[in-house]
Amino acid sequence: MSLRLNMAKNLQQLCAQKGSANLVARETGINRQQLEKYLKGRSLPSRSTLKKLCDYFQISEEELFSSDALAPEMEDGSRQVATRSCDDAIQPLLSEPAASIKPGIYFLWMSVPTEPDGIVCAPVSIERHDDALTFRRITGSAEPSHRLWWHRVGDHKGIVVERLNWFIFVAVNQRGNLEPSLVRLRWVPLSVAVLGGHATILTPNGISFAVCCMRPAPPGTSFRQALRQSRKYQKDDPSIDPITRMVLDQQRQDLLQLIIRDVSPS
Repeated sequence: MSLRLNMAKNLQQLCAQKGSANLVARETGINRQQLEKYLKGRSLPSRSTLKKLCDYFQISEEELFSSDALAPEMEDGSRQVATRSCDDAIQPLLSEPAASIKPGIYFLWMSVPTEPDGIVCAPVSIERHDDALTFRRITGSAEPSHRLWWHRVGDHKGIVVERLNWFIFVAVNQRGNLEPSLVRLRWVPLSVAVLGGHATILTPNGISFAVCCMRPAPPGTSFRQALRQSRKYQKDDPSIDPITRMVLDQQRQDLLQLIIRDVSPS
């Protein structure tokens, strides 16, 4: 099958998962008639339009043109993917003693590697399953209440382990490029409950690093309520708590020192 027909088949499936081609055209700003040509395999998008489509659907160009069927989107907006290799990698961690962090809802604040002034707030739900602690982290932009789970760019699921007072969150994104991530956090010596640390994310373009601050959500907060804060902020946004901003600044300095130490000639 040609690239155009592969793309048309995949694009039809992706548009159906979003609701309609009209919705996709409206939200991406792509002309509806032009989108129809892509859906029927009559033409290929320009480089800029191709990037716009891949960013919107959170897939790679290879996935859009692949002859393999895309994984179906689940009811909550995540994709059911073949994660056998990921499961195999995480399986040994299940025998580890459960981390001492309490289950519940947290907010993880992370710097955006490609945007120096960008900060993302992502809700994290930690649950206990038998002797293991698992978690789910959602990243994306705020959505209307009736589409709360849609258009999320990240649905990270994994396990929490503990090493030398560090909590290590090992996960795989269930959407888009399925990138694995590792977030390493530990309690910051403050009078309020706050964790600080760094994240390592393996993307198709290479390894990205981010600084992190995680804090418990207010008592009684549901994961659905926490989702409404899942969006990107500017670093100087007044709604960001001063403690959160302070911890992120400190972790940024620590990460910079680590990088300088590791790249400096011995």
